[in-house]
Amino acid sequence: MYTPAFAESLKHLEEVLRFPSFDLEDAYALGTRLREAGTREPEPIAVRIVLDDLIVYQTFLPGTGKDNNWWMDKKYATVKRTHHSSLLAAAERELASSREDWQCDEEHYAFCGGGFPIVVDGQFRGAAIVSGLPHLDDHRCLTETIAAYLGKTI
Repeated sequence: MYTPAFAESLKHLEEVLRFPSFDLEDAYALGTRLREAGTREPEPIAVRIVLDDLIVYQTFLPGTGKDNNWWMDKKYATVKRTHHSSLLAAAERELASSREDWQCDEEHYAFCGGGFPIVVDGQFRGAAIVSGLPHLDDHRCLTETIAAYLGKTI
């Protein structure tokens, strides 16, 4: 399903969508934008922003619930472990000739779109996460909203 070129495009996107700074006000602003974007999607989404291992923003649109919370936990674990998007982790896992033990642990990690790293000055600070759409649409909704927040075109 994934190609090396696709994985490279995800890496490039992560380079483009880095934050010049990120604090609690940014978390609220980005989270609110993600929630608003979710209202325009065909299915409801849940949104989480984690900063320095603390959930600083979380919301559930009507129709989402504990399953989305569970997926957001797994997506965050994946982003935290790799410092990359959960979709890139999925692509790299599929493309790898062998897997590390953690890459076989689908109980604790999610290998799908919907988790994106918050990187400030080259340092991993947390993640923005959405759940509720088909996984490639989770990734699209997330990255398009981050890009708009940063004033960047992707």
